[in-house]
Amino acid sequence: MPSQRRDAINQYIQSKGEVRLAELEVQYPYVSSMTLRRDLEHLERMGRIIRIRGGAKSLAHLSMLKEAAYTQRQAENTQGKLAIADKAVQLVAPGRSIYIDSGTTCMCFAQRLQDQNLFVLTPAPNIALELVRNPGIRINLTGGQLNRETLTLSGFNAVDYVKSLNIDQAFMAASAFSAGGGFSCGDYYEAELKRLIIRKAQQVFLLMDHSKINFSMPYTFARLQNIHTLVVDRPLPEDLLKEARRARVRVV
Repeated sequence: MPSQRRDAINQYIQSKGEVRLAELEVQYPYVSSMTLRRDLEHLERMGRIIRIRGGAKSLAHLSMLKEAAYTQRQAENTQGKLAIADKAVQLVAPGRSIYIDSGTTCMCFAQRLQDQNLFVLTPAPNIALELVRNPGIRINLTGGQLNRETLTLSGFNAVDYVKSLNIDQAFMAASAFSAGGGFSCGDYYEAELKRLIIRKAQQVFLLMDHSKINFSMPYTFARLQNIHTLVVDRPLPEDLLKEARRARVRVV
Protein backbone atom coordinates (compact mmCIF):
# COMPACT_ATOMS: atom_id res chain seq x y z
CA MET A 1 0.00 0.00 0.00
CA PRO A 2 1.33 3.48 -0.84
CA SER A 3 0.59 4.84 2.65
CA GLN A 4 2.51 2.01 4.32
CA ARG A 5 5.45 2.47 1.97
CA ARG A 6 5.50 6.22 2.61
CA ASP A 7 5.40 5.66 6.38
CA ALA A 8 8.31 3.24 6.07
CA ILE A 9 10.27 5.68 3.89
CA ASN A 10 9.60 8.49 6.38
CA GLN A 11 10.81 6.38 9.31
CA TYR A 12 13.94 5.48 7.36
CA ILE A 13 14.70 9.14 6.58
CA GLN A 14 14.03 10.22 10.18
CA SER A 15 16.38 7.55 11.51
CA LYS A 16 19.23 8.40 9.11
CA GLY A 17 18.74 12.16 8.82
CA GLU A 18 19.43 12.09 5.07
CA VAL A 19 18.98 9.53 2.29
CA ARG A 20 19.64 9.35 -1.41
CA LEU A 21 17.05 8.33 -3.97
CA ALA A 22 19.42 5.55 -5.08
CA GLU A 23 19.16 3.99 -1.59
CA LEU A 24 15.39 3.92 -1.83
CA GLU A 25 15.56 2.36 -5.29
CA VAL A 26 17.62 -0.49 -3.83
CA GLN A 27 15.19 -0.94 -0.93
CA TYR A 28 12.14 -0.88 -3.22
CA PRO A 29 13.28 -2.62 -6.44
CA TYR A 30 9.70 -3.15 -7.66
CA VAL A 31 8.75 0.54 -7.31
CA SER A 32 9.65 2.97 -10.07
CA SER A 33 11.90 5.96 -9.46
CA MET A 34 9.04 8.26 -10.46
CA THR A 35 6.79 6.73 -7.78
CA LEU A 36 9.50 7.09 -5.14
CA ARG A 37 9.90 10.76 -6.11
CA ARG A 38 6.15 11.22 -5.67
CA ASP A 39 6.44 9.59 -2.25
CA LEU A 40 9.10 12.15 -1.31
CA GLU A 41 6.94 14.98 -2.66
CA HIS A 42 4.05 13.74 -0.50
CA LEU A 43 6.22 13.58 2.62
CA GLU A 44 7.51 17.09 1.91
CA ARG A 45 3.95 18.42 1.62
CA MET A 46 3.18 16.76 4.95
CA GLY A 47 6.07 18.67 6.53
CA ARG A 48 8.08 15.55 7.38
CA ILE A 49 11.10 16.05 5.09
CA ILE A 50 12.71 18.49 2.70
CA ARG A 51 13.79 17.29 -0.71
CA ILE A 52 17.33 17.96 -1.87
CA ARG A 53 19.12 17.17 -5.10
CA GLY A 54 19.16 13.38 -5.43
CA GLY A 55 17.41 12.64 -2.15
CA ALA A 56 15.81 14.06 0.99
CA LYS A 57 16.59 15.25 4.52
CA SER A 58 14.65 15.00 7.75
CA LEU A 59 13.29 18.35 8.98
CA ALA A 60 13.93 17.25 12.56
CA HIS A 61 17.57 16.59 11.64
CA LEU A 62 17.89 20.05 10.10
CA SER A 63 16.38 21.64 13.21
CA MET A 64 18.91 19.87 15.43
CA LEU A 65 21.74 21.12 13.24
CA LYS A 66 20.44 24.69 13.48
CA GLU A 67 20.03 24.40 17.24
CA ALA A 68 23.62 23.16 17.45
CA ALA A 69 24.74 26.13 15.35
CA TYR A 70 22.99 28.57 17.71
CA THR A 71 24.52 26.82 20.73
CA GLN A 72 27.94 27.10 19.11
CA ARG A 73 27.47 30.84 18.47
CA GLN A 74 26.36 31.27 22.06
CA ALA A 75 29.65 29.76 23.27
CA GLU A 76 31.82 32.00 21.07
CA ASN A 77 33.50 35.06 22.64
CA THR A 78 31.39 34.76 25.77
CA GLN A 79 33.54 37.17 27.77
CA GLY A 80 33.27 39.83 25.07
CA LYS A 81 29.48 39.49 24.90
CA LEU A 82 29.17 39.72 28.69
CA ALA A 83 31.36 42.84 28.69
CA ILE A 84 29.03 44.39 26.11
CA ALA A 85 26.00 43.40 28.17
CA ASP A 86 27.44 44.97 31.33
CA LYS A 87 27.93 48.25 29.46
CA ALA A 88 24.52 48.14 27.79
CA VAL A 89 22.44 47.57 30.95
CA GLN A 90 23.79 50.86 32.31
CA LEU A 91 22.16 52.65 29.35
CA VAL A 92 18.64 51.39 30.10
CA ALA A 93 16.24 54.11 31.25
CA PRO A 94 13.78 52.78 33.88
CA GLY A 95 10.08 53.03 33.14
CA ARG A 96 10.60 53.10 29.38
CA SER A 97 9.52 50.99 26.43
CA ILE A 98 12.54 49.10 25.11
CA TYR A 99 13.20 46.66 22.30
CA ILE A 100 15.66 43.79 22.76
CA ASP A 101 16.76 42.19 19.51
CA SER A 102 17.46 38.49 19.03
CA GLY A 103 20.96 36.99 19.08
CA THR A 104 23.45 35.67 21.58
CA THR A 105 24.80 39.09 22.59
CA CYS A 106 21.27 40.35 23.28
CA MET A 107 20.65 37.20 25.31
CA CYS A 108 23.62 38.13 27.51
CA PHE A 109 22.10 41.61 27.82
CA ALA A 110 18.75 40.12 28.89
CA GLN A 111 20.51 37.93 31.47
CA ARG A 112 22.22 41.00 32.96
CA LEU A 113 19.05 43.14 32.99
CA GLN A 114 17.87 43.82 36.55
CA ASP A 115 14.23 43.65 37.57
CA GLN A 116 12.70 47.10 37.06
CA ASN A 117 9.67 48.82 35.59
CA LEU A 118 10.06 48.22 31.85
CA PHE A 119 7.94 47.39 28.83
CA VAL A 120 10.03 45.03 26.71
CA LEU A 121 9.32 44.05 23.13
CA THR A 122 11.41 41.27 21.63
CA PRO A 123 11.29 38.99 18.57
CA ALA A 124 13.15 36.25 20.47
CA PRO A 125 11.13 33.68 22.47
CA ASN A 126 14.25 32.56 24.35
CA ILE A 127 14.90 36.13 25.51
CA ALA A 128 11.26 36.49 26.59
CA LEU A 129 11.61 33.33 28.69
CA GLU A 130 14.82 34.68 30.22
CA LEU A 131 13.04 37.88 31.28
CA VAL A 132 10.09 36.04 32.88
CA ARG A 133 12.08 35.83 36.12
CA ASN A 134 11.75 39.63 36.49
CA PRO A 135 8.17 40.38 37.64
CA GLY A 136 8.57 44.13 37.09
CA ILE A 137 9.21 43.70 33.36
CA ARG A 138 6.21 43.46 31.05
CA ILE A 139 7.11 41.24 28.11
CA ASN A 140 5.68 41.31 24.62
CA LEU A 141 6.66 39.22 21.60
CA THR A 142 6.50 40.63 18.08
CA GLY A 143 4.73 37.57 16.72
CA GLY A 144 5.40 36.25 13.23
CA GLN A 145 7.11 33.18 11.84
CA LEU A 146 9.94 31.59 13.82
CA ASN A 147 13.35 31.25 12.18
CA ARG A 148 14.77 28.17 13.89
CA GLU A 149 18.34 29.10 13.04
CA THR A 150 18.26 32.52 14.71
CA LEU A 151 15.34 31.92 17.12
CA THR A 152 13.69 35.07 15.77
CA LEU A 153 10.05 35.88 15.03
CA SER A 154 9.60 38.06 11.95
CA GLY A 155 7.45 38.55 8.88
CA PHE A 156 4.26 40.46 8.06
CA ASN A 157 2.56 39.86 11.43
CA ALA A 158 5.58 41.17 13.32
CA VAL A 159 5.85 44.29 11.17
CA ASP A 160 2.14 45.10 11.51
CA TYR A 161 2.27 44.73 15.30
CA VAL A 162 5.39 46.86 15.71
CA LYS A 163 3.82 49.67 13.67
CA SER A 164 1.26 50.14 16.46
CA LEU A 165 3.86 50.54 19.24
CA ASN A 166 6.12 53.30 20.56
CA ILE A 167 9.75 52.44 21.35
CA ASP A 168 11.98 54.59 23.55
CA GLN A 169 15.17 52.55 23.37
CA ALA A 170 16.17 49.79 20.94
CA PHE A 171 19.02 47.43 21.76
CA MET A 172 19.93 45.92 18.42
CA ALA A 173 22.24 43.16 17.17
CA ALA A 174 24.03 42.68 13.86
CA SER A 175 25.47 39.60 12.20
CA ALA A 176 28.12 41.67 10.45
CA PHE A 177 29.43 45.22 10.05
CA SER A 178 31.66 46.91 7.50
CA ALA A 179 32.20 50.49 6.32
CA GLY A 180 30.71 49.71 2.91
CA GLY A 181 27.97 47.29 3.90
CA GLY A 182 26.86 48.85 7.16
CA PHE A 183 25.11 46.65 9.72
CA SER A 184 23.74 43.53 8.06
CA CYS A 185 22.10 40.16 8.67
CA GLY A 186 21.28 37.03 6.69
CA ASP A 187 17.47 37.07 6.61
CA TYR A 188 15.33 39.45 4.54
CA TYR A 189 12.34 39.55 6.92
CA GLU A 190 14.54 40.04 9.97
CA ALA A 191 16.28 42.94 8.21
CA GLU A 192 12.89 44.46 7.39
CA LEU A 193 11.84 44.26 11.04
CA LYS A 194 15.14 45.75 12.23
CA ARG A 195 14.75 48.71 9.84
CA LEU A 196 11.28 49.42 11.19
CA ILE A 197 12.45 49.22 14.82
CA ILE A 198 15.31 51.63 14.12
CA ARG A 199 12.95 54.11 12.44
CA LYS A 200 10.54 54.05 15.38
CA ALA A 201 13.02 54.09 18.29
CA GLN A 202 14.01 57.34 19.99
CA GLN A 203 17.45 55.90 20.80
CA VAL A 204 19.22 53.06 19.01
CA PHE A 205 22.02 51.09 20.69
CA LEU A 206 23.89 48.57 18.54
CA LEU A 207 25.50 45.74 20.56
CA MET A 208 28.32 44.10 18.59
CA ASP A 209 31.40 42.08 19.46
CA HIS A 210 34.64 42.40 17.49
CA SER A 211 34.13 39.15 15.53
CA LYS A 212 31.40 40.86 13.43
CA ILE A 213 33.67 43.64 12.16
CA ASN A 214 34.76 43.86 8.50
CA PHE A 215 32.24 41.27 7.33
CA SER A 216 29.06 41.63 5.31
CA MET A 217 25.83 39.65 5.16
CA PRO A 218 23.25 39.89 2.33
CA TYR A 219 20.80 42.36 3.90
CA THR A 220 21.86 45.77 5.22
CA PHE A 221 19.40 47.13 7.80
CA ALA A 222 21.30 50.17 9.11
CA ARG A 223 24.33 52.37 8.70
CA LEU A 224 26.27 54.32 11.30
CA GLN A 225 24.16 57.45 10.78
CA ASN A 226 21.03 55.44 11.71
CA ILE A 227 22.19 54.61 15.25
CA HIS A 228 23.07 56.66 18.31
CA THR A 229 25.42 54.42 20.32
CA LEU A 230 27.69 51.51 19.39
CA VAL A 231 28.52 49.19 22.29
CA VAL A 232 31.60 47.03 21.62
CA ASP A 233 33.95 44.73 23.51
CA ARG A 234 37.17 46.05 21.97
CA PRO A 235 38.32 49.38 20.51
CA LEU A 236 37.24 49.83 16.89
CA PRO A 237 39.85 49.84 14.11
CA GLU A 238 40.98 53.41 13.48
CA ASP A 239 39.22 53.72 10.12
CA LEU A 240 35.88 52.61 11.55
CA LEU A 241 36.33 54.82 14.61
CA LYS A 242 36.77 57.81 12.30
CA GLU A 243 33.61 56.83 10.43
CA ALA A 244 31.72 56.58 13.71
CA ARG A 245 32.90 60.01 14.81
CA ARG A 246 31.95 61.45 11.42
CA ALA A 247 28.44 60.00 11.87
CA ARG A 248 28.33 61.39 15.45
CA VAL A 249 27.92 57.92 16.91
CA ARG A 250 28.90 57.42 20.52
CA VAL A 251 31.20 54.41 20.96
CA VAL A 252 31.08 52.72 24.36
